[in-house]
Amino acid sequence: RDMLISMAVLLVPVALIVWFFSRPGDTTVQAVSVAPVLQKAKAASPYPLLVPEALDAEWTATRVAWAASGDKWIDGEPAEGNSWQVGYMSPEGIYFGVQQRDEALRSFVSGVTRDGSGLRAEVDLAGRTWQRYESADRRTMSLVNVDGDVASIVTADTDFAELEAFASTLVAVDPAQG
Repeated sequence: RDMLISMAVLLVPVALIVWFFSRPGDTTVQAVSVAPVLQKAKAASPYPLLVPEALDAEWTATRVAWAASGDKWIDGEPAEGNSWQVGYMSPEGIYFGVQQRDEALRSFVSGVTRDGSGLRAEVDLAGRTWQRYESADRRTMSLVNVDGDVASIVTADTDFAELEAFASTLVAVDPAQG
């Protein structure tokens, strides 16, 4: 009888700890509004900004950021070049990101593609020629377009068919002419 009481004293806290730490977290996606940041970016950007158009209503914008060269970027550091980012969560829960920058292109491509390697495969989508990249662990697929001094990257942890379908929705939004 004493042994059963002792085991209960030990097992009850362990069971509570396991229950507490194994509960699923908050999985709701925090939506953001792209329009205000896009307006700010259009006013300052020296290059056309890529944004998806006509996505189904189930897609949710989850990230948007703009910083002029030297301004504070999302990582708290000064932006290396004029930097644009917009990201969407697909109905299947896959994050699709679009990033653009006009300085330090080599490190930008390497970082966004997760040190990806070019696959010697190109695809024409949304009026641009994109090179396919695959991360070293083969998890992240990217499409990279370098046009002059501007690199544009579309990336997601999915296959190229889905990534290219998303990239085909992109339109270039011209910067405001001052």
